[in-house]
Amino acid sequence: MIGTLLYRLQTGWQILTGRIKYIPDNRNKNLIRHKEVEPKLLKQISELNIEFIFTEFGKDRVNGGGADLDSKNRLEPSLSGIKKYFPKAKITVYTDFDWDNTDGLNIKKVKSPVTGPDHPRYGYRTVDYFKFLALSEATADFTCALDSDMFFANENIYSLVFLTKKFGVCAAQNVRQNFNLDMRISKDTQPISDESLGNGYSYNQSPMTIWKDSNRGKMFYKNCAEIMQNDPSRASLVMWKSAWKTGIFPYVLPKQFCVCDGDEGCGDEILLHIGHKAVKNYYKL
Repeated sequence: MIGTLLYRLQTGWQILTGRIKYIPDNRNKNLIRHKEVEPKLLKQISELNIEFIFTEFGKDRVNGGGADLDSKNRLEPSLSGIKKYFPKAKITVYTDFDWDNTDGLNIKKVKSPVTGPDHPRYGYRTVDYFKFLALSEATADFTCALDSDMFFANENIYSLVFLTKKFGVCAAQNVRQNFNLDMRISKDTQPISDESLGNGYSYNQSPMTIWKDSNRGKMFYKNCAEIMQNDPSRASLVMWKSAWKTGIFPYVLPKQFCVCDGDEGCGDEILLHIGHKAVKNYYKL
C-alpha cells in the first residue's frame, strides 16, 4: 500500500510539473462473471479430493487492509466462493477459540508454537505458520490455503487446480515483486544476508496451493513452518529463506489470482483481495 501511494504521489508530481500528460483511468471495472467451462474439466474437478485451509485466530476479526468485513460471518466472502465453485470441498479451519457455527467446517483448535508470543505481529506469524504446516501435511489431491477476505470473481478459479497439478506447488505474486522493496516498506522484516542481495521475488500468502504427490512442495512448506516457528518474521521473508535454502520455490501465480491494492482493473480478475479497501471500493463489493 505504501509503495502504491509513493508511486501515485510521484506520478501526480510529474503531471503538475508538466513532465507527463494526464492519462485517464481506462481500466476495466467490470468483472467477467461467467465463462463457459468445458464439461470434461468440470467432471475432472468433481472427481478430485479438494481441501481449503483457513487459519483464524482471535475471536475478533482483524483486517489490516482497511476494508469493513462481515464480523459475524468470519470466513466471508471466501466461504461463499468455495461453496459456489467447489461445493464438495473439505473446509478446515485452524483456530484458537470455540466456534458458534461449525456447519460443514472441520475445526482444528490448536496452540501456536511460534516463538515470541509478546511480539505485536505474533498473530500474523501464527496465521501463516499454520498455513505452511497444513500445506506440508496435505493429503487431498488439491489443497489451497486462503485468506477469508478473497472474492471469487468467476469460473477461472478452476484453472488454479490444474496449474497446481502441473507445477506441484503455487503461490500468489506480491504486488511489490522485488524482495528489497518488500522488505523496505513492510512490517516485521529482517536484513537479507544471502547472496541474492535481496533481488529475489516476493510471494503473497493467499492463495498458496499444493498437489498431493508434490514431495518438493511439502518439503518447501515444511521448511517454511520450521523457520516461522523458530525464527519468525514476515511470511514473505520466511518463504524466501525456505526457497534459498532448499532450491525449491512455488510457481508464481499472476496478479489476477490475488488482486491487491494497486492492481485494480488489471482485467481477467479471478480472486479479489477485498480486505484491501481500495479493491473493495473499486469493484463496489
